Amino acid sequence: MTALVLVAAAPAQAVVLTGEVRAIDAQQILTPQSNSGPVVIRYYVPEGERVKKGDVVLRIDPGQSASRIPDLEAQIEQGRAKDAKDVAELQVKAVQAEMALVEAEAELASAKLDATIPPDLISALDYDRYQGELDRTTREVALKRKDLQAANAAVQRRIQDGRLQIDKLVLQRDYHAALMRTSEVIADRDGVVVHGFNNNWIGGRIDEGSSTMPGSKAGEVVSSGRMNVRAWALEPDRRGLVVDQPVDLAFDAVPGRRVAGRIAFISGAPDRRPEWGEGRYFTLDITLDAHTLPLMPGMSVRVIAKPVGAPATKGRVP
Repeated sequence: MTALVLVAAAPAQAVVLTGEVRAIDAQQILTPQSNSGPVVIRYYVPEGERVKKGDVVLRIDPGQSASRIPDLEAQIEQGRAKDAKDVAELQVKAVQAEMALVEAEAELASAKLDATIPPDLISALDYDRYQGELDRTTREVALKRKDLQAANAAVQRRIQDGRLQIDKLVLQRDYHAALMRTSEVIADRDGVVVHGFNNNWIGGRIDEGSSTMPGSKAGEVVSSGRMNVRAWALEPDRRGLVVDQPVDLAFDAVPGRRVAGRIAFISGAPDRRPEWGEGRYFTLDITLDAHTLPLMPGMSVRVIAKPVGAPATKGRVP
C-alpha cells in the first residue's frame, strides 16, 4: 500500500522595510549646487520657524562673490565718473578745434576777397602776397577741419571705450550676483521649516554651519499637515510587495502605537543608496489611514508589509 504524505504550505512571511515620514504639501529644500563639495551652510532658518513665500530659507557659502559685488559696484561708479571727466575734456578740445576752424574759415574768406583784386589795380608785390595768403588760409582751413574731425572721433572713441569697460564690469557684477542667487533657496510657499538629516558619511541633523553635499535634501517647507511615508525595499524583498497591499506602520518617536496604511506606489527600477551599503532599493510611497498620532516629517518608520490578503492592524500594540 502506498502512503499518502501531505505537506502543509509554509505561510507567507511579512516584509519589514525602513521608511520615513514625508509631508505631502511640502517644498523640498535642496542644497544649492557648487563646484566643490561638501559645502558649508552659512544660513538656515531655525527648525519650526514659519516662513513666507519669497523668504530666503537656506544659503551656502558663495565664495568670493559676496565680497566681489561691492567692489565691482564701486569700480562701476568710479569708471562712470572717470569716463564722464575724460569725455568732457575731449569735448572741450573738440569745441576749441571747432572755434579754430571758424577763425580759419574767416581768414580764408578775407583772403579770397583780397585775391579777387585785379593785378592792374595793385602792385605786383601785393598781388603775389594776396595769392600766397589765399593758399595758406586754404591749407589752414583743411588742417583745422581735420583737427575737428579727429577731436570728434576721439570723443566718440572714448565714449565707446568707456561703455565697453563699464559693460564688462556690469557683466562681472551680474555674474557674481547670479552666483549669490543660486547659493540661496527661496521659499515657494508659506509654511514651517523642518530640517533634515545628512544621508552621507557625515551624519546628523542638518543645521546652520553643517556640511552637506550639493544637491542633497536639507529639509522641507511644510505647508499643511498631510503626511505619507516613503519606504525603501531591497531587491530580494520586491517580489513580496504589490500596489494597494496593506501595511502596518510603527514610528520610533511614538512607541507602542501603529497606523494602518497601503502601498500606493512602487518604483519601476531600484536605485543605490551608498549610505546603506552596496544594495539596491525600490522606492515605495505609502498612504496612511486616519490617525491621531503627532507625526512630523523626518520621523523614522518601520513598515511591516503583510502578505497579500492579510488585514492591516492599527491602534495600540499590546
